[in-house]
Amino acid sequence: MMGLLALVLLPFGASIVFAVIIQGWRETVSKAKDTKAVGDPHSAHPTVAMIVPARNAADTITPLLQDLYAQVYDRQRVTVIVVDDASEDGTAEKVRSMMQRWPQLKLLPCDGVGKKSAITTGVLATDAEWILMTDADGRCGPERLRLLIEHAEGTASDLVLMPVATDGEGVLGRLQESEQAALMMCAAAETIQGKPMLANGANLAFRRSAFMDVRGFQGDRYASGDDIFLVQRMRIAGKRISYLLHAGAIVRVEAERTWSGFVRQRMRWSGKMLGVPWKYKWMPALGLLFPWLLLGVTLFIDWPNAVGQRFFMKALLVAGAWVLWLASVPALVRDGKEILGQRYSLTGAVLSYMAFTVYSTIIALLGRFVRPAWKGRKTR
Repeated sequence: MMGLLALVLLPFGASIVFAVIIQGWRETVSKAKDTKAVGDPHSAHPTVAMIVPARNAADTITPLLQDLYAQVYDRQRVTVIVVDDASEDGTAEKVRSMMQRWPQLKLLPCDGVGKKSAITTGVLATDAEWILMTDADGRCGPERLRLLIEHAEGTASDLVLMPVATDGEGVLGRLQESEQAALMMCAAAETIQGKPMLANGANLAFRRSAFMDVRGFQGDRYASGDDIFLVQRMRIAGKRISYLLHAGAIVRVEAERTWSGFVRQRMRWSGKMLGVPWKYKWMPALGLLFPWLLLGVTLFIDWPNAVGQRFFMKALLVAGAWVLWLASVPALVRDGKEILGQRYSLTGAVLSYMAFTVYSTIIALLGRFVRPAWKGRKTR
């Protein structure tokens, strides 16, 4: 009987720890929203290169470049570099058409294959003090660059991570919105707490000198994961990493519109976790395994025969564990969606979280063996 009670107490205790960690993240982010780091307003604006790795982005590159052109900053100190990674759909022609009226816009062929090569090509082609990364399918507001530099100079950062919002419609779109909101909150909280791990390559910036100090992506064996690997290299090298939480710094991307595209994207994302040391990913792994542990305990107990053997205590402990697990992350999603300016639904958040628990575990396992195709290429 005591053994069974101990078995029930294990997931209940774990659920409390889980809830406390999530609440800590929420409080960390809430405090950071009210903090503004501002550099010396009289200092000269540092030079900036906004690098856009692009592959088959003809449908999205023009509106993004219009957003980058509209940035509130000294235009003479900004260069926009589009690195074309062997596009086959007219991406380069779209960029060239804008270069005629925009001297600071440049187009370069990728010196290699893949996003990491494209980023490296852009970094080596400029001597700008700051590099601002944007994916070719993103959109951003006009204050993004100014807010970034104020924050970076005010915090003496080497790498600045920023929020990305995924906007979608229907069940699949809402699922991706909730997932991204939770991941954004996790990345922001851990970075602010001094333990950065997650990042989104669609919206981050770094000092060029810091990138060169850590040798960029040299030696990385994975095609994906430019964001996470760069964070870990900067962290190991003792570089200052911060998070800019501001509505004006958000980059917005469209959600995957098909289930097949969604699965391929998640497979690609899961693959990059293979290159992250276990000391940085044990907690995400436990987060994925915990609900399965809780389910196993719930099904293992012979409830009819448990009546009279502290039945109500065991039932309350198991029910409490489920409630703590189901309530914590939806609250995190709500906070994230508020920051990202998205509509929140408790029912949608709970269902999305339950779905995430299932598909993320399956994809994490498949990601170790399957190499999905991305824009006509196999990834690792």
